Amino acid sequence: MKYFVDLLNSLKQGVVFPAYLFYGEEVYLREQAVARFRELLLPAGMAEWNLDLVDGEEITPREIVFRAGMLPFLSQKRLVVVKNAPFFKTGRRSGEETGEETKVSGKEAVLLDYLADPLSSTCLIFTTGEAVDKRRKIFRAVKEVGQAVEFTFLRRPDLARWLAKRAGRDGKRFAPEAVDALLAIAGSSLQVLAGELEKIVNFTGNREIITIEDIRQVVACRVEENIFAVVDAIAGRQCRAALNGIRELLAAREPPQRILSMVARQFRLILLVRELLQEGYQEKDLAGQIKLHPYAARKALGQSHNFSRPLLEGILEELLDIDVSVKMGRQEFYPAMEMLLLKLCADATDSCLSGTS
Repeated sequence: MKYFVDLLNSLKQGVVFPAYLFYGEEVYLREQAVARFRELLLPAGMAEWNLDLVDGEEITPREIVFRAGMLPFLSQKRLVVVKNAPFFKTGRRSGEETGEETKVSGKEAVLLDYLADPLSSTCLIFTTGEAVDKRRKIFRAVKEVGQAVEFTFLRRPDLARWLAKRAGRDGKRFAPEAVDALLAIAGSSLQVLAGELEKIVNFTGNREIITIEDIRQVVACRVEENIFAVVDAIAGRQCRAALNGIRELLAAREPPQRILSMVARQFRLILLVRELLQEGYQEKDLAGQIKLHPYAARKALGQSHNFSRPLLEGILEELLDIDVSVKMGRQEFYPAMEMLLLKLCADATDSCLSGTS
């Protein structure tokens, strides 16, 4: 949360750089930051003349530079926001394995020329939810004249405080462990949590206290539950069910990298649970030892009986390989996961193939 607070405090103090890059998986705070820049930089009624919101996948670098080079009209500042900016992401370019800087395309050179001498009256903001390549010249160019801010998911204590404050605006309070239950089910994305909390507030009506039962009845975005189901299916060598679970997550607009990280996280938890049990810890002490919600700890415990240590280590290594390959553009997410599951379900190949036709 500190990165977000520091950014807004700097803005309130009148520190406005000519260029910013907002990147990272925390969509809600990224959008809030853009909204605050718009609110503080553009006087009421001036957005129509001094604001450009464009999609980086649909606009050329030359058009971006043209818009950024325009002078503001009846305002001190002009704001240009390029969402889904593709210019910073990792890709298959020379130097990625060695740490050398990546090459610059002719189109991106136009942006580099602008960033070398940006218009001081324009605030140009690039946003992306994808991983960025910090070796790119354009990344360094933005940092030289402005800021690159990574929008990461908040830590659990910050999430709990945010939820309590947000619920308080609607006259609501969480019962003990209700916040933990919501986080265990919905995950760490503020965008998801805000949507789920709105549903819970409407569901509880005039009642002040939000209970665990309310959360279980209302929360529809059960991402972690779906992850549990995928891992259960893998444990049972049910290739079709595992692939269906991944397709459902993709259909629910879950980012592939988030799905991959959550599947890997679950397997790491299973491995950790196995190790703790071997060290002599009691089942009742697991949740506190690994700082996990009791329900999630029980799921990991149950799943730990279905995997040997070598198999868990092999799966985690495969998932890491997929993560690197997807980020570098060598593989697409779903086909890579499909190949992994087919390998794990080798003893039920006929069933797997019939489910992936």
